[in-house]
Amino acid sequence: MPETDHFLTRPSNIAYPRQPVAGGNGMKKLLPVLFILLLVIACSGEENESVDTITIDDLLKENDFILAEDSGNITALQFRSLIFFNDKQYPEAINASEQCLKVDPTCSLCWHIIGSSWGFLNQPEKAAEAFQKVVALDPDDPIQYNIQGVALSRTGDTTGAVHALEKAIQIDPRYAAAWNNLGVTYFGMDDIGKALEAFDRAIALKPDEPEFYSNKGYALLKKHDYSGALSSAKTARNIDMTCVPAWFVSGEAQFNQGNFKDAFYSFDGGFNAQSNSELWYYQGSKNTQITSDLQAMDAYYSAVASNVRFTGLWDRTTVIQYKIKRYQDTLDLYDQILAITPDYPAGWKNKGFCAIKLSRFESAKDAYERAMESFPNDPDVLSGYGYACGILGDYLKAMNNINKAIELEPASASAYLYKGLTYSYYGQREDAISAYKKGLEYNPHDAELFEALSDVQFKNGDTLGGIINSVRAIIGF
Repeated sequence: MPETDHFLTRPSNIAYPRQPVAGGNGMKKLLPVLFILLLVIACSGEENESVDTITIDDLLKENDFILAEDSGNITALQFRSLIFFNDKQYPEAINASEQCLKVDPTCSLCWHIIGSSWGFLNQPEKAAEAFQKVVALDPDDPIQYNIQGVALSRTGDTTGAVHALEKAIQIDPRYAAAWNNLGVTYFGMDDIGKALEAFDRAIALKPDEPEFYSNKGYALLKKHDYSGALSSAKTARNIDMTCVPAWFVSGEAQFNQGNFKDAFYSFDGGFNAQSNSELWYYQGSKNTQITSDLQAMDAYYSAVASNVRFTGLWDRTTVIQYKIKRYQDTLDLYDQILAITPDYPAGWKNKGFCAIKLSRFESAKDAYERAMESFPNDPDVLSGYGYACGILGDYLKAMNNINKAIELEPASASAYLYKGLTYSYYGQREDAISAYKKGLEYNPHDAELFEALSDVQFKNGDTLGGIINSVRAIIGF
């Protein structure tokens, strides 16, 4: 796990620290108490007798005893909020901190706990407000500016986030986590050049942090530098084979290079790397655990069932399944996704695409109709829907939708493919050939267009043209 005050490392998604970072005089007051407590634990009991584990209830009872004697004991109040925070009881931690602030409004530790707790409760605006109090109380502490930057990034205030993170770096130029967070923020602003510069500074300062390399990998993916992204992911995995983002960076890079089987195995490696850890950003479910007794895809299914909005990586896996011609597996996966996310429009779109590959045109038509509710002007949806309608006998609806797709995206090779296939189905071979050739003007390496063109040429008696384009379908040129 990375150090406590930087991101959980997807560039477009930011997380809060797991433990509060010391700030101001609050922790200084707590340290003697904690030391005494640990000393008592270590020294209690007679020789050869074991010491029972101290539970949260035990700590709270002791704390209640102290506060019963002195309800305004600032150290006990701070300790109470810390007990709840470390036990992940965030609402209770906030309440306890607020009680402490009634006694001492300048307690930066309590403001910090409030901010971190709101962060874990996915309330970034409230978190940012609390951290503003922290930096006002500790204006020379770079850690506080760093965490304020994280909070502001989550609210969408990227300008404020950059200002806070730059302040942290100004105070401590060797603060690697702040450089990393600055890179993440620039990534979210789509300023990939500055993001890469920041990630490189973080790596130079702390070259053994795998997440810095995986973050850089995401930025390189954005630049379409797939070889660079693979290299960054490999470095991250060499440091820590369980670095989940590194596996997914590798999968994305392999996918974009056309190495679909390698991509599939990389994603699978990422799922397996999650087997004993909290799910990452893709699912957005902080507390959903994948346990070691679940297979990777089963575990992922369980996670998505807990948070149905986040199906991105599962969706990508289905694309890979399709690319390596596991069409039925792909369709089955989409059926599972849509069973628990019926309002997931991209799933309906992709299911329609896959159903066409299996010649299940009724299923494709129904899926595209659902997708059109959210994507009424998506050229891929319109052309796929049109083709399915055409095969099912509605030629006019087919051409209306395909032509609308071409009007919206004149360079859509797939729309011309579907137009040609529809023409061919109704015996309009010359029109089909014209549509295929037009599509190849926009995508001269489209194997499906070459294959469809060769099929019509063979039917027209153009054996030589059919053979040539059959070969082109194989080599993609």
